[in-house]
Amino acid sequence: MKFFVLVVFGFSSLYCTGQSKFRLLPPNINQPSINYYAPYISGDGQSMIYLSDYTDEGHHSMRYATKKTVSTWNDAVEVNKLINRPTLNYRGGYSLSFDGDMLLFTSRKAGLGGFELWYSYRRGNDWEAPKNFGAPVNSRENEGGPALSPDGEYLYFMRCASMSEYGGAKDCRIVVSKKTSRGWSEPKDLPANINTGNSQTPRMLADGQTMIFASDRMGGKGKLDLFMTQKEADGWSDPVPLDFLNTERNDQFVSIAAKGRYAYLAENTGRNSQLVMKLIPDEFKPKRVMRIQGEVVDAVSGEPVDATLTVFNIDERNRLWNDRIGSRGEFAIVLKEGAAYDLSVKTDDPSYMYYAMVFDLEEIGPRDKQTLKIALKPLEPGTYMKTEISFEPNEASLTDNSTFELRRIAGMMRKNPAMQLEIASYLDLFKQDSVASDPDLTEVRADSIYIERQVEMETDAAFDEVNSPEDSTASSGYARHQEPDTYMDDTDSSALYEDTVRYETVTELEIKYTYHNDRTEKEAQAVKEYLVGRGVEEERIEIKTYVNRETEWRPASGFSDVSDEDQEEPEPSPEIRRIEIKVLEM
Repeated sequence: MKFFVLVVFGFSSLYCTGQSKFRLLPPNINQPSINYYAPYISGDGQSMIYLSDYTDEGHHSMRYATKKTVSTWNDAVEVNKLINRPTLNYRGGYSLSFDGDMLLFTSRKAGLGGFELWYSYRRGNDWEAPKNFGAPVNSRENEGGPALSPDGEYLYFMRCASMSEYGGAKDCRIVVSKKTSRGWSEPKDLPANINTGNSQTPRMLADGQTMIFASDRMGGKGKLDLFMTQKEADGWSDPVPLDFLNTERNDQFVSIAAKGRYAYLAENTGRNSQLVMKLIPDEFKPKRVMRIQGEVVDAVSGEPVDATLTVFNIDERNRLWNDRIGSRGEFAIVLKEGAAYDLSVKTDDPSYMYYAMVFDLEEIGPRDKQTLKIALKPLEPGTYMKTEISFEPNEASLTDNSTFELRRIAGMMRKNPAMQLEIASYLDLFKQDSVASDPDLTEVRADSIYIERQVEMETDAAFDEVNSPEDSTASSGYARHQEPDTYMDDTDSSALYEDTVRYETVTELEIKYTYHNDRTEKEAQAVKEYLVGRGVEEERIEIKTYVNRETEWRPASGFSDVSDEDQEEPEPSPEIRRIEIKVLEM
């Protein structure tokens, strides 16, 4: 009986159609007697907005829900009437920012003319009074279906010749506007392979490069169909139909969270329209992304800092962000899988230390979100810089990752001409051998050793007598004899010399080679040379090296006159090899 109950429960929310399998959202979101439409899920998968026809007026009402657990939702709440205006809003023409804290929607409630784009920020379970995007986003045409890129830097939407609350939109094209320090830029049309005359409802996926949109003029299964395209260096790829979602009806409102496993949409289950999830085939899944949220404050005052955020794709040497984060001192970015990224935050005040971190996202595991609490500190003597400086395996050559860090340090020193630095190179696992038995043993030490040994010399039969070393005529060393076991008289004295063995002591110089992995001096010197090459005076940089040979400290060349007693013992570290930089003077 228990087995039967589990089977019934497990499949009660799984339906099959001629199109594909789908799974219903839980019953506190879906009720069989009510119709639901146009779900939009935030990129982080924690918030959702959708339409319900369960209203006194008979119109569709906007409802908002947040995630409770991995697989369950809190009960939805109705969006307030300042935003929720069914007779003025374009049905389904809304979206959420990646974190779900910003609602974008389409309405003709006021403005420049026709339908326009509006936005509101979340305040608990409610929303603030909406604001109009204004020009140049809005125009005398009809704007609708807004969607932000995951980083909030680009706004995609449609401009149409005509729109109505329930009648849809005609003669639409998709445009994009970029956020600048002076507001949103003049929108630009996407290329012709996307804009065929009635392309609408763009949806940007979490990787920031994949877009889903609807069109009824590109072929397909009938009416509006869904297509996918990807942003490339020279434009956008040719759209591909999403046949696992498309039907003979209008297919328009769909959204996909960052994990990229399911598509959220409304599906007719045979009785009513319900909210469902459909598994996305592998060929349509976007790359996974890492969501990074940060808060930047002044370490002294604790106040938010309007710092500059810079992010580079290390592999492509491409700068992705270089913008101010605003007076609230907060930022949120999305980095896609398959690359390494250099992230840094700095203020306009050159006397403050910057923050930097490298994210290696070749593969993203189950953890796809990280929160940074950044406190920027004033620079002062004794300040240690947290560095991301590394070297090629078994070499003293700087990696490409390190150049981002060293450029920042060089720039800081140029802006602070009195600053002096100490570059300390640490090796916590010293190894050596008489042969190069390990690829890490790239360094060679040669030691001169004098060795004495005795060499047997030829016996000279004419040699008359050997009594002591002082009597020897050898050019080096001495000669000695072995006494015979028995006394021999003069008549047989030749036997004595036949038993005599002569030796010479020879002193030889030998070179002993020791192979080891101590590249600390070369590594520190490589860092110094890079900074000097970026315009920093050589005399402003000191070098020291620390090698873990049973906690012994060895000064680098040029600092051998510094005694061990004057040195602080380095802090233990789990790292084998690292560079630390300390401010000596400001």
